This record gives sequence, C-alpha cells and structure tokens, in this order.
Amino acid sequence: MRDTQFVKIAKALADATRHRMLMEIRDAGELNCSQVCERFPLSQPTISHHIKTLAEAGVIKMRKEGQFHVISVDEQTLSAFAADIVPAPIDTEASPAKKRAKPAVPRE
Repeated sequence: MRDTQFVKIAKALADATRHRMLMEIRDAGELNCSQVCERFPLSQPTISHHIKTLAEAGVIKMRKEGQFHVISVDEQTLSAFAADIVPAPIDTEASPAKKRAKPAVPRE
C-alpha cells in the first residue's frame, strides 16, 4: 500500500463516528444510506460527509441499486491497511542471523 493511501485511510478512521460507521456497515454486510442514517443521531448531510470521506479513502464501496446507494466495506483495502499496521511476523528460523550462527562445538 502506498504511503499516501495509508495516511488517507488512517485519517478517515481517526474520527470515531466514521470508524463506528465502518464497523456498522461491516457487521451488516451492506447498508443503504437511509439505513446508515437510522443508526446514527446525525443529520443526513453530516452522514453523507462521513460516507464520502470513507469512500474517498477507499475503505467502502458504493453501488446504485434503484434509487438507493448501497454501501459495503472494501475488505481487500481494509486488509491491506491492517497488514501495514501489523506486518507479518518475522520467521526467525530463516533469518540471516540464524543461518550465520553456528553452534559451539565442545573441545575435548
């Protein structure tokens, strides 16, 4: 993941309301904008602003279904972001330092 995308996602999720929105959408699988509005005690323009910020960061996807915009979490982007935060553990058995170290041979 590029640094600019990582920072954009981090800034979007730094807001507690946007983080909660993302979790609500993720838990539901997908929600339309009206359903998001029902779950938060905020005005519709404020919710639209938060959704737009999450979409611009790339953590949610939107599709038009009739008159509704259906929102879902972009799991691939979210997983890449999480992997950058917590990188895979280092395999200590295969590390160069382990390969160089030779066990001491007892002298008689």
